[in-house]
Amino acid sequence: MKHGSDDMPIACRLTNAELREREARLLAQFRSAVIETEELRDGYAFRLPGDRKWVAITAEMIVAERACCPFLTFEFVAQPSMGPIIVRVTGPAGTKDFLKTVLYRPDVSILLPGNSDVDVVRVTSQ
Repeated sequence: MKHGSDDMPIACRLTNAELREREARLLAQFRSAVIETEELRDGYAFRLPGDRKWVAITAEMIVAERACCPFLTFEFVAQPSMGPIIVRVTGPAGTKDFLKTVLYRPDVSILLPGNSDVDVVRVTSQ
């Protein structure tokens, strides 16, 4: 179920200074924990460790990003038995390009749409 609008602007409400602060702390922590990234039609799914530390950091990141980027939709899944957590971040057209600038980490495995083992691609920064 989507509550947003495809004509909602893809723009962060933070000032440059606020964005640099968030980038240096919270977003950097989130990206450092990403184990795998799955490309979705309208965003990405990020897999992270399921321990208490990463659950708390991820929840803090979602709360912060919802305040400054109202066009984003977040889905949080905690796997059983303290397994990994999965955060799906989606939105209207243009969201994937935006997410590449704030949450995407180019040196982790990407599971492309289709979810077959053949579609797993390892991307590393140059």
